[in-house]
Amino acid sequence: MAKPGVKDPIVRHPEFYFPDGSVVLIVERTAFRVHQSVLARHSEVFNGMWDVPQPPQVDMYDGCPTVWLTDSKNDFTDVMRVLYDAFYFDKLKPDSPLTTLIAFISGLLRISTKYDMQQLRQKCISIIQDKFPSTLAGCDMVLSRQYKYIPAEIVRVIPLARETNVATVLPWAFYLCAQIGVDDILKDPVLSWRDKALCLAGKEFLWEAQKSNTHKFLLEFNQALDCPHNCHRSVASNSTMTWQNAEIMRITPHPLEEYVDWKDVRVCRKCLDMVMLQHRIGREKVWEKLPSYFQLGTWDDIIKDQSC
Repeated sequence: MAKPGVKDPIVRHPEFYFPDGSVVLIVERTAFRVHQSVLARHSEVFNGMWDVPQPPQVDMYDGCPTVWLTDSKNDFTDVMRVLYDAFYFDKLKPDSPLTTLIAFISGLLRISTKYDMQQLRQKCISIIQDKFPSTLAGCDMVLSRQYKYIPAEIVRVIPLARETNVATVLPWAFYLCAQIGVDDILKDPVLSWRDKALCLAGKEFLWEAQKSNTHKFLLEFNQALDCPHNCHRSVASNSTMTWQNAEIMRITPHPLEEYVDWKDVRVCRKCLDMVMLQHRIGREKVWEKLPSYFQLGTWDDIIKDQSC
């Protein structure tokens, strides 16, 4: 917790400088006079700070003990609004665009992670996981809502998740980024070069999973062993999959997309049951392997790391 030079002017925060506050926190030369008990109740770090014996000479400002912090003033202001306004999260609407959501929780997530504000941190994680799920059921829910992801917004989630150790949102974030064009990934100013490389490599893994696992029946149909109508020959003669369709799938792979146009798969009931089962199992396998496509380990690894 660094103290700026003595010549730096200090201004009182217009919203969070309470006359009955018991401690002053100075962030980017802005003084927050707040209540020690409020900070201690929500933060293990601040709670422990007051338990440590204080030196004889303590920095004072306006008659209160002073702590100098190196955080962003805007981030800290957001946290104060949460601590002093029980309805603050109501301002974030469920259908808010991703830009609004990220702007709303980024500072909260950074500060709550740094100062061990577990309740606030978990609230932020639950909000972002609503759009970046960590289960296949959550993925299906997001897809069913047809939530619109904008590439410029998706890429901001990855560095934020890495910075704040919210690894459970990374697989789905990378999955979405893998659907961005190669040139756009390479030109993106937000992603690190390592993460760009992971997106590009993951794009190939996802395409391979789609063509050989989840949607194989669209590219290479094998009939059921007990097929009574020789469906293999019928599908081959009536296939609507063109090389242009296949190229689109390769450029923007989406193996977790649930296929629904089963009426267009003109095969017998036995063959249809077989490919529907293959598709369902394939999606489950892809979800299970999703973190590994982007060198994130396994889902168990991710959950374990995030809980540390």
